[in-house]
Amino acid sequence: MPAAAARPTPPAPLWRDVLAGGVNALVTLALVLTLGLLAYAPLGVQAAPVGIAAGLAAVIAGGSVYALFSRCALPMLGASSPTALVLAGLVAQLLADPSLDASTTAGLAALLSVTAATVLLMGALQIAMALLGLGRLVLFVPQPVLGGFMNGVAVMIIVRQLPTLLGLPSLHAPGDLLHTQPLTLAIGAATALAAWLAARRWPRVPSPLVGLACGCGLYALCLWLLPGAPLGAVVGTLPQERLLPDALGPLLQAPAGSLLLRHAPAVVATALVLALISALDTLLNAVAVDQLTHTRHQGRRELLALGAANMASGLWGGMPLALSRLRAVTLLNSGTRGRRPALLAAPLLVVVALWGAPLLAPLPRTVLAGMMLALALALVDRWSSQLLRQLRRGESSAELRNSLVLVAVVAAVTMAFGFVAAVGLGVVLSLGVFVRGLNRSLLRGRATAAERPSRRIYAPAQETWLRGQRQRITVLELEGSLFFGTAERLSAMADTLPADTHTLVLDFRRINGIDETGAVLLLQLSKWLGQRGVALLLAGVQADNAHGQRLRIYGCFREHERPDWWPDADRAVEAAEQQLLAEAGPGAPAAGVALADSALMHGLSAAEQARVAEYLQPLSFAAGAWLFHRGDTGDRLFVLTAGSVSIVGGDAGVVTPEAGVAAGPRRHHGPRYVSYSPGALFGETAMLDGGGRSAGAVADSDCSVYTLSEQSLAALAAADPPLGLRLMRNIALHLSQRLRGADWAWRAASA
Repeated sequence: MPAAAARPTPPAPLWRDVLAGGVNALVTLALVLTLGLLAYAPLGVQAAPVGIAAGLAAVIAGGSVYALFSRCALPMLGASSPTALVLAGLVAQLLADPSLDASTTAGLAALLSVTAATVLLMGALQIAMALLGLGRLVLFVPQPVLGGFMNGVAVMIIVRQLPTLLGLPSLHAPGDLLHTQPLTLAIGAATALAAWLAARRWPRVPSPLVGLACGCGLYALCLWLLPGAPLGAVVGTLPQERLLPDALGPLLQAPAGSLLLRHAPAVVATALVLALISALDTLLNAVAVDQLTHTRHQGRRELLALGAANMASGLWGGMPLALSRLRAVTLLNSGTRGRRPALLAAPLLVVVALWGAPLLAPLPRTVLAGMMLALALALVDRWSSQLLRQLRRGESSAELRNSLVLVAVVAAVTMAFGFVAAVGLGVVLSLGVFVRGLNRSLLRGRATAAERPSRRIYAPAQETWLRGQRQRITVLELEGSLFFGTAERLSAMADTLPADTHTLVLDFRRINGIDETGAVLLLQLSKWLGQRGVALLLAGVQADNAHGQRLRIYGCFREHERPDWWPDADRAVEAAEQQLLAEAGPGAPAAGVALADSALMHGLSAAEQARVAEYLQPLSFAAGAWLFHRGDTGDRLFVLTAGSVSIVGGDAGVVTPEAGVAAGPRRHHGPRYVSYSPGALFGETAMLDGGGRSAGAVADSDCSVYTLSEQSLAALAAADPPLGLRLMRNIALHLSQRLRGADWAWRAASA
């Protein structure tokens, strides 16, 4: 796998972006109708024209600015329930001012100019937050909090659509259900079902458009077959707008200017609350978008773009904006992404605001509610859904149950008390873990494979080639806990990798705990690095150890075969080295060597090599076979000419097939001292000192060796003393080179 940056995804065809922009404009209209009315509800009968105008101005002006400057994969802004409620509180406070008469044109203009100034100030505060680096606050929100918030918002959207789906003006008591309109419910449910099925069966087709077409078609069919049947309300006539950046103009006149001065503390406080809620909402949604698109956002840039967008919204008299997960999921389900469809949605909304509003009057509200129902289902957190599936399959652990309980609590608090209370609760519940983990630095050491090669002794040609390639393998030794307060540091470390990096090895030997956020971000990092062409290997992570079990309990790395999991960093580095050799293709140095090219025959003439060969005995071993065990009599040395042999600690090094790999060396689940490639000789120490084997030797793969017994060496030296001396010199030279090459590995093992 080359280490060059992954090629960017080619843009979608223009027709698809136009189609996605149109579908997104319709979904945006549904949000404007709902949240615009919510924000200006204290105005009473004036709420509809004012709220719709403010909502359209916000998504047109602010949404365009954000799409231009954001780097988010799905840069779609929209009003949100928390910000709409906060703005409604300010509107109610302004209306309570006895000197303000909002029923007059001047009074209403004064009120709207103050709310516009509030949104403008909100944007300026967000830009200040970005410049001060406060966007990193979102990184300390744990994964269960994020999942609970996503699920809570999804349920809130569903609940708010129920009256429209049931054909009711409101739903306050169980008795209201007696007035349900079955056809209205059927049309809305069919719309949602069509959109959901389209998203599952044809992911490249814009599913919201499918749902919209099916819902409107079914509505028209019911009107034709059942004239006069109750089918729920329609959108109705929308007010035509004049889109100009003149919302602050009335502040230059006395009534509006005096109103702003009298309520300046409330305006500043509201702007600050809106800035915080909108920023946290946007950054959390950006994390969710990252998980949907396998990308990474830049928090500081997103906050700067958000601040600029809200300032533009304020100038045009718009509402507060945040990254809209509904619009983002709509765009993703339409089979496209990026700024182009986001920008194309703006002129379509301009047409709606200026001329096209009457054309949308007959659009059934139950169809829009069905589309929002399908999108709400798409917003349900995938991670917590995976945990539920594991629980249904009988997987039960304290970690899984605690995660689900926390998700449920945060979701309930989100629905009952709002987003800020949910995040605050989640952070408080996770504070103990956070405090413990902050006292440890996540990164303990960093090195390349050139500094810390594996314990494999390669053939001379392979070793020479690898010396120029090992700097492309980076090893990060971690310590402490990988949790929501430290997990993001992994991404920051990955950003510092050299451009030619081939493999990143994360050593988990000293990691004492992994929480939900750490597991999810680790999975994201693996996918993100893969897009860059960098392989991620996890050392000290196995299916049967605590780290591997914890990752799978949290719904991550669920595939049965994990060729990226290794028992220790040494084996992970070896896997990376061998992957480099494999990717070199025909240009890779050959692994097998002839007997004449082995270390034992170094510097001997052809005639001398032939004479030595007379004293050697050829043997073959199948993969997994033991050449000798610890404690055996060391009466011979071995020359490896094909395959691989590892020296392991006694008989504990049980050999098992490599998971997910069709051929190649096998894994040893015991202490490995060194592995030999063709050309090496081994076993000479016990033969020379007569002390017996201090470790065992096992075949990693089918291998061929030649043995030279102590008696044969003595006989050869007696028959040809100079040749015997040269053989002893080669043995001593090979032992010296091996000790130098294995120096770091042995020091690391002793540590």
